[in-house]
Amino acid sequence: MHIVVAFAVLLSATLSHAAYPDRPIRLIVPVAPGGAVDVVGRIVAQKLGAQLGQNVVVDNRPGANYIIGTEVVSKAPADGYTLLTTAGGHTINPVVYKKLPYDTFRDFTPISHICNSSGLVIVVHPSVPIHTLQQLIDFAKTNPGKMIYVSAGWGNSTHIAGAQFEAMAGVKLTHVPYRSAGPAVSDLIGGQVPLMFGPSPVVVPLVQAGRLRPLAFTGLKRTPQLPNVPTVDESGLKGYESTGWYGLYGPRGMPRLVVDKLNAAVKQMVQSADVRERFTQLNLEPIGSTPEEFAKFLKEDYERYVAVAKAAGIQPQ
Repeated sequence: MHIVVAFAVLLSATLSHAAYPDRPIRLIVPVAPGGAVDVVGRIVAQKLGAQLGQNVVVDNRPGANYIIGTEVVSKAPADGYTLLTTAGGHTINPVVYKKLPYDTFRDFTPISHICNSSGLVIVVHPSVPIHTLQQLIDFAKTNPGKMIYVSAGWGNSTHIAGAQFEAMAGVKLTHVPYRSAGPAVSDLIGGQVPLMFGPSPVVVPLVQAGRLRPLAFTGLKRTPQLPNVPTVDESGLKGYESTGWYGLYGPRGMPRLVVDKLNAAVKQMVQSADVRERFTQLNLEPIGSTPEEFAKFLKEDYERYVAVAKAAGIQPQ
């Protein structure tokens, strides 16, 4: 009798997972609207919703370099109805913060590495009388600490890229962290602040529209979207590289059937012609990895940032 009951419970759970999703899914985006993670998150929500036959609703939870929104997901039921789209800050945070309200690796289920950004764009407001990276270096050396750069938050890739630049160029800038990329970019294009190591999905269209002036690209190869913009490496800081990535997670302990269904939907999404075209416009490379490949990538990315933070002299807060 007990065996029959146990089998019935198992069968019921299996059928429930097989029917997933049977109600809307909440996608936590841990930045304010307008940031790069938000741009990617809204593409993911739209396409996954269409493929899964349910609404995927974006829920922006900005603040503390993704920590606020990420904590929400770490404490959510592991049923596949609360998901997280986030970026490199996820693996940077355990390097630059002494304590987090969750365990970066233990408390989440990796679903898929969605895409990569091949680099950031170092940009200034057009009113700033600096037109090349060398001019920026010269100014910073002559005026230590007087050049401000904004970021999407302490420990964000847009902060680490600046700290790495300071260390390699031998200059001192003043870092002003914002809650997320959207407000930082708004102040940049408004002329309230002069400089940013900007996320490509947000700043490339602004450069193309003439609203920001590019100094250099942080990938090792020039981006096709801005072919006339040299890399930092080309501009004299040999070996400098700062890239990014975006991924999809759920809370720890999600059923494998649900993970596999979401993973298959992400793979289908990144292979579709319209998403590939959109990613190209945003300087993003589609990936669509397996959960296991994503988990391995996260550990390697964490180790990479341990080395970068040490070289840049960044102390955990």
